[in-house]
Amino acid sequence: MSQFSVTKKVGNSVRAGKLICAIALIILALVIAFGMLPQHTKYYLARKNVFATPTDEYKKEQFYRGKTYSLYDWFAENSEGKFYLAPVQDGDGEDAYLIVYIPNKYEEKAARIIEQTWDYLESGDDSILKESINCNGYIDEINPKTMVYLNQYFDAAGAPASVRNQVADKMFVMYPLQKALLSESSLYMLLVLVCLVSAVGFLLSMFSKKHIKKMDSRLARESMTSKDLDEEFRMPLMQFGNIYMSDKHVMAVAMSPQILTIRDVVWMYPNKVNSVNSKPVYQAVFLTRNHECIRFPVKDETQAEALCRAVHEKQPRALYGYVIENSQMYYSNFNGLVDLVYNQGEEAPAVDGETPVQATAEEVLSPVLGPETPAQDAPAAENKEDQL
Repeated sequence: MSQFSVTKKVGNSVRAGKLICAIALIILALVIAFGMLPQHTKYYLARKNVFATPTDEYKKEQFYRGKTYSLYDWFAENSEGKFYLAPVQDGDGEDAYLIVYIPNKYEEKAARIIEQTWDYLESGDDSILKESINCNGYIDEINPKTMVYLNQYFDAAGAPASVRNQVADKMFVMYPLQKALLSESSLYMLLVLVCLVSAVGFLLSMFSKKHIKKMDSRLARESMTSKDLDEEFRMPLMQFGNIYMSDKHVMAVAMSPQILTIRDVVWMYPNKVNSVNSKPVYQAVFLTRNHECIRFPVKDETQAEALCRAVHEKQPRALYGYVIENSQMYYSNFNGLVDLVYNQGEEAPAVDGETPVQATAEEVLSPVLGPETPAQDAPAAENKEDQL
């Protein structure tokens, strides 16, 4: 049987937490990509070559990529681009024509391609086909007005009916990558990229030993290392879930582990916090001579009391239970409390005419806190939890 190691358990918790974060980010990226941006996702993932696909296989709104070296001519235009005729093939392998809408940005290049296309048709020399346009876009229905202009072009060219029948019943609309990147949807794509990069970061950091360095930094003030801690917790005295207790420390094993040095405790008490529409939260609360407030969440009141009493057995002079006398002692005469716990015997210094007391079994729990009942005399040092 392998030896128990809190360091390994912390490492496992860190890796599990980072893996969960990475999976959550990947799921979020997929939800955005395929839920909120289905069209743009199809655009970026398109792999089919529109000029190598038979015309009878075209589907409306399907995205394609392609590179065209041949354009016969253009027959219509609008303020943003022109309508061209490109050579393709139908389902039987026969020559066909595809209407391709190309933005004005590529007008000069398209003109050179038209010129080289006719040079190729005259010479048959493939080496002439050097100019090309990378086309990214989608298949769309042909607007009736576009067909009017096409028929006028064929009429002017004296094209027979057989040529007109070779035109595909759908057209290809080129949608440049630059336009896609500058669209409002690009913000969501950036979010997808950030999620994926962050997920990769979490996955890579799973193999980091940074959590060990943090633990060693915390333990250095006690002249200890993580190896010393492993040896100390080799056989824990007590365990509640991920909370372990030894002769000298109480430790919560998590992504951000908490370590309590028992000899530093000057006041402890079980605590119960009520929340709206949820079950109560139970804690074992420890305040130290270093003004730290460390809270260990436990399953129920019994575990909170058991952990506090176990620590109190190791540190019997520390105050126990949430009663007004202990609160006054901690906040009004802290130096006297530290002197009581570490220097004097059983005699306690007075505070406002009263002496600190150990709470009875009925008084050990702190006042129940809820959303409408603000805490009284809440520990001022709660924001200084000893977390790594």
